[in-house]
Amino acid sequence: MSRQFISAVTVVFIATFTLASCETLESAPAKVAARADTKSETGGGREGIETGELNQKVDACTDFYEFANGTWRNQNPIPSNMQRWSRRVAARNTNQQHVQGILEELSQASLAMKTGRGGNTEQLLGDHYASCMNEAGIDALGLAPLTPLLDEINNMRNMADVQRVIRRLHELAIPVPFAIASATDYHEPANTIANIVAGGLGLADRDFYLQAEPRFVDTRAKYKTHIVNVLKLGGMGDTQASDAADSIFALEKRLAEASLNSATAGEQVTTDHKTSFAQLKQLAPHFDWEQYFAEAKLPRADLNVAEPKFIAQMDNLLQETPVATWKSYLKWHLLDSASPWLSSPFVEESFSFREKYLGKATAMKPRQERCAESVDALLGEALGKKYVEKYFPPAAKAKVQEIARNLFAALKNDVRTVPWMGAETKRKALEKIADTNLQIGYPDQWKDYSRLTIRRDALWANVVAGRKFNVDEDRQQIGKPTNRNFWLIAPSSPSAYIDLQLNKLVLPAGFLQPPYFNFAASDAVNYGALGIGLAHDLTHAIDSNGSETDISGRPQKWWTVTDRNEFDRRAQCVIDQYEGYAIEAGAHHDGKRVLSEAIGDQGGVRVAYLALQKSMQQKPVPMIDGFTPEQQFFISWAQSTGAAMRLEAQRQYIKNDPHPTPKFRVIGPLSNSPEFQQAFACKANAAMVIPPEKRCAIW
Repeated sequence: MSRQFISAVTVVFIATFTLASCETLESAPAKVAARADTKSETGGGREGIETGELNQKVDACTDFYEFANGTWRNQNPIPSNMQRWSRRVAARNTNQQHVQGILEELSQASLAMKTGRGGNTEQLLGDHYASCMNEAGIDALGLAPLTPLLDEINNMRNMADVQRVIRRLHELAIPVPFAIASATDYHEPANTIANIVAGGLGLADRDFYLQAEPRFVDTRAKYKTHIVNVLKLGGMGDTQASDAADSIFALEKRLAEASLNSATAGEQVTTDHKTSFAQLKQLAPHFDWEQYFAEAKLPRADLNVAEPKFIAQMDNLLQETPVATWKSYLKWHLLDSASPWLSSPFVEESFSFREKYLGKATAMKPRQERCAESVDALLGEALGKKYVEKYFPPAAKAKVQEIARNLFAALKNDVRTVPWMGAETKRKALEKIADTNLQIGYPDQWKDYSRLTIRRDALWANVVAGRKFNVDEDRQQIGKPTNRNFWLIAPSSPSAYIDLQLNKLVLPAGFLQPPYFNFAASDAVNYGALGIGLAHDLTHAIDSNGSETDISGRPQKWWTVTDRNEFDRRAQCVIDQYEGYAIEAGAHHDGKRVLSEAIGDQGGVRVAYLALQKSMQQKPVPMIDGFTPEQQFFISWAQSTGAAMRLEAQRQYIKNDPHPTPKFRVIGPLSNSPEFQQAFACKANAAMVIPPEKRCAIW
């Protein structure tokens, strides 16, 4: 799959990873005495749920979402520049602070180290961060760091020169006008092949170039002004920059006309075009593929062309477009890519258009944060290794592995008993579960950065070195067996991801922090947060999504027609349930849109609960702060999932996001759970209780 450029891969980031006549919790008989501690080992640490976040004025059986985190939302207003706020978002801020703290320490320590090559992780990290933080030095250099590349562009005389510069820019991960990166072969997932994808546009989607809606027209005008401003900073006069911007936009528009929109560009069915090297040369005969593959050290083997129409259009434009236009176009994309790492005028212009106008940001990120992001992008595993040393001890990894083993066992047992799957389908589902590649905390083998040179006084040179290192690493994957242990994100990342084609889940150490996982917390708390989220994603390998991909990763439907019909019949219950969840009058969830994630939540709650119960047979969890293990489990899910969202954000959310809103991610699955009803002694007619005959159950 692509590591440097965006391509059509089946990867989903999972953490950018529920009442009228119920007795009050204080008097609920579910608050039984803690289990007798007959074992010397208890289930996890002694920390329980966040009692200060509870709104105990609300009946848990009436509105569990408000009960579990109402006080937290009241005491933590949404920041004025944000649309939502939650413990998960706050955790990302904490992660940033931890990473920045590591880099500040290393930056000071690396002063005493020899600058340059040698693979010293501390030196690489500290010197790159220091080079980025040296704003005065960067400003003094101005455009000078780009002079060699700009001279090469200015000296282009013919199409061979144009193609040579394209190759140079690809080494820097600048995808003009296309990109080549490694990808798992759709048809033979055990192999990694080259994937040629469309690129070369300064705006995110073809619609920005072609549609007549006012917002697109306005964006086009501001984009042209932005190009002019950057080219002027790069040394062009007013008239020359304006003329160049017009020619650049015209060229990008021609490319956009042959591009897929962003939605279809991410679909396998529209981007699966297995092609031989000979056919590639026929598709675009005016591009020197032989020279490109020779310099990149790529095998001349079968590959994938995601958008053949685009590559054919590019070939036409190589013939039809004057070299002068290509000069402007390539110069623009080099300056655009480099702007965040050049002097302040470039940084401010880039922010004004890309973050402020397009991204609606109200303020530029602090320099420390931007520099930490650069280190993460270029030296992710080196940074992750230092993060793991400080924030993810071996005992924490062992605990997550223990939770995962119990979740796998519980899911297997659940699959064996579900009534809607036939025997053969169950067998295949169990095989996929057993084959799941779960990566916890950090890779089994760390990258070797010993051939990388980083200097304390040369930010752009460091960016170039880091990009070349990563592009070269990606290219080396092509033509080899697929490496299922390769990580797409750094171990320090607060995000996690699932790759359905490779049947792989990656949970970095930066993700395995509160509120997802807390080594000091009880098992009940961790099964309620991490356990439910992980079990949710494990079900995706065998649900309606995973049913389209077999155990090897090939596109193949392995459910029977009967299985599908029985699943759809039960799924309709979930659709109807979530159609009934409204954020305001006349604005309810689209049951079909949220179906997969709602079923995942339901399965996650059930499987994680069963895993916790099995675990407590050997490692009992005590009552903490007056709450039983079962109550801790359900409250933990609500507290880790809860969020405050502005109403307008919720309106957009239910139109576009495949997940229910946070409130209904809690209420939805828990109101279907008889275990929840029992844990809080909710009466049969409570708002948080769906009658048994109307409950939705897939897993």
